[in-house]
Amino acid sequence: MAGEEKVKTIVCFHEDSILIEDLETDDEDSCPPTRCLPDRLETISQATKFTKDEIRYVYRAFKTECPSGIISEATFKSIYAKFFPLGDSSQYAHYVFTNLDKGHTGIITFRDFMFGMSVVMKGSLQERLRWAFSLYDINHDGLITRQELLDVISAIYSLLGDSRDRPKKSTLVHKLDLNNDGVITIDEFIHYCSRDVNIISSFAVFDDLW
Repeated sequence: MAGEEKVKTIVCFHEDSILIEDLETDDEDSCPPTRCLPDRLETISQATKFTKDEIRYVYRAFKTECPSGIISEATFKSIYAKFFPLGDSSQYAHYVFTNLDKGHTGIITFRDFMFGMSVVMKGSLQERLRWAFSLYDINHDGLITRQELLDVISAIYSLLGDSRDRPKKSTLVHKLDLNNDGVITIDEFIHYCSRDVNIISSFAVFDDLW
């Protein structure tokens, strides 16, 4: 009804939580306004490579999928499954979730999500490779074992719905393990990957998303 007041939602960042408030507006055609307390929005913007407008945009989508403002691992897996309906994405989603959950709290906050996406989507090659290393370093001991590498590769097979037998060994292990001591260090990982054209180009797909 013309002239009828509409109650719309605005987003406010405050300290470590994200608050939702209602705003009354007469404008039926305008999008719900987004308002962030300067210090909180500024903190996320300065700590990541996202602009304030990008943060607002992502938060709207984040709240659509996660009205509570946090993501549990079960919810994260269900979101991943929507993007990869032909495969079993649960194990790979588990690895990504663990990599985003730096505090090992069992949940991902909007801050966690934005920090991770900032590296993947806008980070330098070195930053992206360090993030990838931590994904493969399943037990987070600073080293990638051959089994860890194979476990993540197997999860990728499942993610893509590839029904072929999972690899029991990988030639990539030998390429990455420069001193043949059975484990891959961060330096070995970056040394090899930063010189591999295919790996570099795989990260480039994120460059045009914004």
